[in-house]
Amino acid sequence: MKFFRQTALVSCFLLGTPVLAENQYLQQQLEPILIGESHTIEEQQIHSPEMTIATYKANGFEQVWADIKYAKQVLNLIAQSELEGLSPNDYHFDTLLALIDEVDKRGTDAAEAQFDVLMTDAIMTYAKHLIRGKVNPKQLASTWNYEQFDVSPDAAAASLLKHVKSKSLDKGLNNLKPVLPHYQRLKKALVFYRELDAKGELPAISLQSKALKPGQTDPAVPLLKQKLHRLNYYTGNLSDASEYDDELVDAVKKFQYAHQVDDDGIIGGATLKLLNKDYSEYVNDILVNLERIRWVDNTLTERFLIVNIAGYKLYLFEDNKLKWQTNVVVGRNYTKTPIFKGQMSYIVMNPTWTVPRSISGGIIKKMKENPNYLNEKDFVVVDSRRNPVDSESIDWANASRKNFPYWFVQQPSENNSLGQIKFMFPNKYSIYLHDTPAKSLFQQDQRAFSHGCVRVDDPFTLAEKILGTSDNWSRSDIDDTIAAKETKKVSLSKPLDVLLMYWTVSGNDQEGLHFYSDVYNRDAELLKKLTTPLTNNSI
Repeated sequence: MKFFRQTALVSCFLLGTPVLAENQYLQQQLEPILIGESHTIEEQQIHSPEMTIATYKANGFEQVWADIKYAKQVLNLIAQSELEGLSPNDYHFDTLLALIDEVDKRGTDAAEAQFDVLMTDAIMTYAKHLIRGKVNPKQLASTWNYEQFDVSPDAAAASLLKHVKSKSLDKGLNNLKPVLPHYQRLKKALVFYRELDAKGELPAISLQSKALKPGQTDPAVPLLKQKLHRLNYYTGNLSDASEYDDELVDAVKKFQYAHQVDDDGIIGGATLKLLNKDYSEYVNDILVNLERIRWVDNTLTERFLIVNIAGYKLYLFEDNKLKWQTNVVVGRNYTKTPIFKGQMSYIVMNPTWTVPRSISGGIIKKMKENPNYLNEKDFVVVDSRRNPVDSESIDWANASRKNFPYWFVQQPSENNSLGQIKFMFPNKYSIYLHDTPAKSLFQQDQRAFSHGCVRVDDPFTLAEKILGTSDNWSRSDIDDTIAAKETKKVSLSKPLDVLLMYWTVSGNDQEGLHFYSDVYNRDAELLKKLTTPLTNNSI
């Protein structure tokens, strides 16, 4: 009974003003959407019903795309969604082409109405994907706490009608696309690798020995030249010579550097595997990372830090421009650094470190092996109220993580596991950025070594750049405070956004493109969702 009452009310609302004959077909398409029914047109699901209805309500339930010539131009904009790493058929593209062809040939009112509603839904859905992504990231990461950009149906409707009237929808859609330079670089790379994929793969390289070293010869060298030439790493002569010469070695080193393997010029198993990587795999890598940028771009402030977990990099951005970067160490695969957003509110110089219960067993084991370990590493033992405990009174031989009632606290020193400075953005995961005495780890290509926190290669320059802008700290101020070896908390006058992201491809026009190992195995699930035809659950 409720359904029939609702339907009657809707019909009265739609028909409350004189109905022009040419609008009857349009109203037939809109009424099921308005009453909340799942509705399809030509077997195409309406993906953005609220925005679609808001548009027609704002337009007096008249056609939005009466100008068929301009509608055809807008169809080209939908086709160009492929350049963003999205699928035109998520926006009814093939169906819209068939309908516009029918309108051209027969001019039927039914086809015009179907085209009109599908076109409106297509643009609204495409715009929504540009501004916040197609896939809901909360379905992929339980730690995700970024706020998705809120899209108001009424505001979206007003904006669409304005752009249709002024024939400026191209500008409107461009304004929704991410502005981060990484995104623009990835878009260019997508075109490049798609073109290579269309040409077809070269044969896989197979070496005569386990590794090819500079100066050696191998029948696979001519093929190696061709592969690196296609990928724009080698610009030399594509001769049949089989010597692995200096020019080709330099090209291999550039390739290795861009793929995060040791850039020694020696082609071993890891480098050979990457050289034989299919172009379609590169395309897929780029697709998932374009989507990851769309998730966050519209939440960015003027100044922010991005930690790229997969790339082991920290980036400082100002006005959407990369100002500074450094290497980082992140969590192991079984102690993954979570993906989330926080606000850095203070910095601690000469910090203490309270060892988490989960890893205190390692300290106990060290004490059993070396009774002087606590003194050597500047540890003290405290109870739950932070009162000192005499370590010599503890029965270390029978101690274990499960029965140990105390806490280990490492005092400020160069031995401190947090180093001499830490950057705090309070969060429920107890994750922060910090210095480390283990500097050699930053020389490794793969840097997933921590228990979850992020170790920074050049923390004092980072502190200088953060504090120098708004808090008037100089590098000498920082150095003097560190030298004093007293713990000091420095509150930021303006909190700084910190985004922990997971990008397996990144880069810009200055430094080129970098491909990183999918260390946490997250790309495949996102790719599957991204390339699955759109359903209402995808938005």
